[in-house]
Amino acid sequence: MIPQSGGQPSQDVRTQLVGPFLAWLRAHGQDPAALVRDFQLPPDAESSPEISLPLSTLRAFLDAAEQQSGDAFIGLHAAQAFKRGTYGLVEYIARAAPTLRDTFRRLARYMALLNDRMVASFHEDATTGTFTYGVPGEPLSYGRHANEFGLALFVHVGRQLAGQPWNPLAVTFAHPAPPDCAPLTAHFGLAPSFGSGMNVLTLASSTLDLPVVSADPVLLSVLERAAGTPPTREPAPPEFVLRVHEAIRGSLRDGPPKMETVAKQLHVSARTLQRRLAEHHTTFQDVADAVRSELARQYLRDPHLGISEVAFRLGYSDLSTFDRAFKRWTGMTPREFRG
Repeated sequence: MIPQSGGQPSQDVRTQLVGPFLAWLRAHGQDPAALVRDFQLPPDAESSPEISLPLSTLRAFLDAAEQQSGDAFIGLHAAQAFKRGTYGLVEYIARAAPTLRDTFRRLARYMALLNDRMVASFHEDATTGTFTYGVPGEPLSYGRHANEFGLALFVHVGRQLAGQPWNPLAVTFAHPAPPDCAPLTAHFGLAPSFGSGMNVLTLASSTLDLPVVSADPVLLSVLERAAGTPPTREPAPPEFVLRVHEAIRGSLRDGPPKMETVAKQLHVSARTLQRRLAEHHTTFQDVADAVRSELARQYLRDPHLGISEVAFRLGYSDLSTFDRAFKRWTGMTPREFRG
């Protein structure tokens, strides 16, 4: 059951998601024992506050939890059933902050304490604030169900903290859109966007001004001293690079990604596109390879997709070209990857 990544060993991530998803399954009449066994999880995984495992394994585990439950929105529903205290110190810091603005500022500062591969940021302009998080080099971030859990949780708990309903101005997920978005639209009060390479929540300044009903400045000071100085993290990929990722994804249905086509979508010249990517120490080819490589792994994990169909979805005109590219990315052929 545990997926083989091929090439270099997959670096483990620390995650607090396994326990809540196992508990959600049990609460809905499902026995999670088979998942614990198949993914070689610790016997106490359901009650463990944190587990380390490869990111590919985490995604596969969450997909298997969906299959077992039959719930295509298990991430959203697990977030709505969230139990206070799951995220420990970081959560209580967020709950003790004076306003929602301060909550999101502190989440951006301290989330790396939960997962040392995670990057998060919070930026404001005159009318809005934008909270962004994800995993550098991983265009799908934590995968669909983890991403939907995360952004749904921030809004769900944020409404509790404010003691009143509010809706974000925009919600964008790292992963591609699922076939049905209605439950997400109902939760957020708007239709989300997808495929940005990072998870993004945009709130109005008036929402950020809302006071937190559990604010406690004395407790906040104590908790922040206990948290110490968060580790220095690599900054999140710049917005322009994320927009290039999204444009390349959208262009694959028409064939190989072309710089001129992507530049036109972004309303810049091809030369400007090259220059701006170079400023961020990358190239158009590197970004295109990153998008195709990640999507290839995602598609190949779907047993209902033939390898020729995967190649077509990635913009390859023939299977041999896709085989060579995939082997260059992973050291394996697509068939070997599937095992």
